[in-house]
Amino acid sequence: MKVLLICPPTSFEQLYGEWDLTGLDTFTPPLGLLHIASYIREHSHEPGVLDFQTIHWDFEKIADRILELNPDVLGMSAMTINCLNAEKIARELKRRGLAAPIVLGGAHISAVPVDTLQRFESIDYGVIGEGEDTFLELLESLKKGNPVDGIKGLVWRDREGGIRINAPRPPIEDLDRLPLPAWDLLDNFPGAYPHSLLESKRLPAAAVMTSRGCPFDCTFCDHRVFGARVRHFSPDYALRMIRHLKDRYGIRDLMILDDNFLVNKKMLFAICDAMIAEKMNLTWYCIAHAKSVSAEKAAKIREAGCWFIELGIESGNEAILKRIKKNTDKAEFAEAARIAKKAGLKVKGNFIFGFPGETQETLEETIRFALDCYIDLFQQNFLTVWPGCEIYSELSASPDAYAAYETDWGLLAHQRVTFVPRGLTKKDLVDASKRANRKFYLRPKIVLGILPRLASGKGMKLGFVALRVFIKTIIRKN
Repeated sequence: MKVLLICPPTSFEQLYGEWDLTGLDTFTPPLGLLHIASYIREHSHEPGVLDFQTIHWDFEKIADRILELNPDVLGMSAMTINCLNAEKIARELKRRGLAAPIVLGGAHISAVPVDTLQRFESIDYGVIGEGEDTFLELLESLKKGNPVDGIKGLVWRDREGGIRINAPRPPIEDLDRLPLPAWDLLDNFPGAYPHSLLESKRLPAAAVMTSRGCPFDCTFCDHRVFGARVRHFSPDYALRMIRHLKDRYGIRDLMILDDNFLVNKKMLFAICDAMIAEKMNLTWYCIAHAKSVSAEKAAKIREAGCWFIELGIESGNEAILKRIKKNTDKAEFAEAARIAKKAGLKVKGNFIFGFPGETQETLEETIRFALDCYIDLFQQNFLTVWPGCEIYSELSASPDAYAAYETDWGLLAHQRVTFVPRGLTKKDLVDASKRANRKFYLRPKIVLGILPRLASGKGMKLGFVALRVFIKTIIRKN
C-alpha cells in the first residue's frame, strides 16, 4: 500500500507563547515516524514522509500536497501541543474528499485515546503506544478488508460510529528487529534539522535513541508510548545507526535522546568503548537521571566524545521532589552535577515552576539551589499538566490544589503559565521566572562560559536571538 506519514506543523507561538524564537529554527527529525516508515517498507509497503515542522506551509497547501500524493493510508504522529493541527489537516482533507483512512499515533492519543477520537471526528483510527506492529497490522487488515477488532493497541470507530478500544499491545522485546530509521525519506536531511548551538558543538548534527522507556515515575510525565521499563537496542544496533549517520550523512555531532542514556552501565560502556576504539571523532550530548551518574560513567562518556549532559532537577524543595516522585534529593542532584563537571562535561539543569504545593518560599529555594549547584545552563519551564500524566488524574479529584488550570489542548505549552497552584498567582510564577533567569545568567562565570559558543557567524546570529529572548524573559509582562 502507498502510505504517507506526516508530522503536523507546530508553530513557534504554540511552543513558546509570546517568545519570538523564529530565528532559532532548531528541529529534531520525527524518529518515531522514521522507524515506522522503515518497518513498513521492509514489509513491502511504500512509505513517504513529510515533516511539516520544517516545511513551513499553511494548511491549505499541506492539504493540496497530500491530495496530490493520493496515499492509500495517511498516518500522522502528534503530541498534545500539535494534535489540534493534526485534526485540522484531517478535517480539511475529509472536506475535500480524501478517501484514504486517516490514522493518528503519538503521545497525545496514547494518553487519551477515546477522548481524542470523540473530539476529532475526522480521525478514523488511533495507534496507542509503540506504533510499528500495530500500524503494520492495521495496514494488512485494510489491504485485505479484514476486521480490525483483534489488532492490539488500536482505538477505532465501528460502523455505528461508536468508539472501540482494543486490548493493549505488549512492548517490543527485541528492538533490534526494527530496521534503521528511514532518514533517506526526509527532505534535506540533515540540513533541515539544525540543532541548538548551546547543545551541539559541530554541524551537521543528528538525533538518535538507543533505548525506549523510562524507569522513573515522575508525576508530570506520561509513559504511554514506550512504557516504564527500559528496553535497549543492542550496542551493535546503536553503533550501526551511528556509523550510518556518520558515513552516509557526514554527521559530526549527536544528540542522544534516550530518557536516561546512563541507566545501563554494560550497554553504555559497550557503545562508548567502540566509539573510542574506532576513533569516531564525534561530539555528543545526552540526558541522564542523577541516580545514574557516577565518576566512572562520566569519565567514560567524556572520553568517547560527550561534552554536554542534561539533568532533570525540577525543584530545589525536598517536599516537592518527594511529591512529584522524583525519587532523588537535592544532595544527589548536586553531587551528580559536581561529578559531571569534574569530568569536564557541561551541565544543564532543567527546572519546573508551579507544581502543586508550590509557594513563594519553595520558588526562592529552587532559585537558590540552581545558583549553588554545578550547572552551566539553567532551563526553566512552567508546569504543564499534560493529558495522561499522574498530576492530570490527581487534579480532577483535588480541585482545591490549584487556582487556575488550563484544559484547552491548544494552549498547553511549557513556556506558558497554564497551571497555577493554590496560594500563588500567574504573576508570582512569572516574576519568579524573571528573577531566576536574571540571577543565574547575569553572573560573569556564566556569561564567559557561553560566549565561546557564539564565536562563529551563525553563533553570533543565534546569540542575538537568545539575547533578545533573555531580555524579554527578565522584563516580560505578567
